[in-house]
Amino acid sequence: MLSKKKFKKLLFSLTLFIVTEKNFAAPCCGSGFTIPSIITSDDKAQVALSYSYSQIYADVFANGDWRRREEKDVTETYKIEGAHIFKDRYQFGISAPYQKRTREGAQEDRSSGLGDVSLQLGYEYLPDWDYNPYRPKGITYLSLILPTGKSIYESDDGSGIDARGRGFWGIGGGTVLTKSWGNWDANFNFEAHYSFPKKVSTDTTQGTVNPSYGGSTAIGSGYNWESIRLGALINWFYEAPTDVTGTTPSEGTLKRYATGTLLASYLLKSNESIVLSYSDQTLFGSPLNTSLSKSITLFIQKRWQR
Repeated sequence: MLSKKKFKKLLFSLTLFIVTEKNFAAPCCGSGFTIPSIITSDDKAQVALSYSYSQIYADVFANGDWRRREEKDVTETYKIEGAHIFKDRYQFGISAPYQKRTREGAQEDRSSGLGDVSLQLGYEYLPDWDYNPYRPKGITYLSLILPTGKSIYESDDGSGIDARGRGFWGIGGGTVLTKSWGNWDANFNFEAHYSFPKKVSTDTTQGTVNPSYGGSTAIGSGYNWESIRLGALINWFYEAPTDVTGTTPSEGTLKRYATGTLLASYLLKSNESIVLSYSDQTLFGSPLNTSLSKSITLFIQKRWQR
């Protein structure tokens, strides 16, 4: 396993990566937002399957203090996602995760079920019809998050192990910029979103949960040769405080964290890609009010050319 210092050095030496134009569409995180199911290449359609094994390493409190997790808390995520071009520059995407969570120790428990489903509508506002050494390809998108996963405020026992998403209706929008120079590629993604209030009635929460606004920014690069690609990314996340009003009112605290990822991908002759990535949320930024995980993801994608 790479040390923290070596991981940071390697991550920055590869430059910071999001998605390659050729063969990678990063899976979303648990919030349901961030990098969407968007086609950034010249293909007409893509479908992907992914498996992620994630373990919580530490909890960070609202005052910034860290506590190392002594008990094992693992989430396995199986995800299917796809996108399809229509009317030349428009596209539609969908992502659906299924999660299995296992916790050991004094609060031993298990939970599984569907996470938040997300839908995207994209438009290529900066087409790459002719080569320009500076102008990137640009795709803007709108996102709709369906609360098919339970929020932590709706947890049956208050432990949160059965929370498999944000659990709120949400809308968002953002842009993806991609550019390549020879064997190198670089990308940028920015998105902002709003989650709608929801009435909750459980043993621990009675009232209206108000999640409010959030957003993320990612930037990165990768190097390609023949059928192999190496890349890295950093993605910064922010969520405004979630307040509860009603019978059991409470004031929330903002949440922030950053995820660093290294990955290697291989392009098969059948226009399929295999990607293996390692992500770590403990290395960058100054996280607040969140749990930090380390994860490994296997990602397989099939594409169809125009």
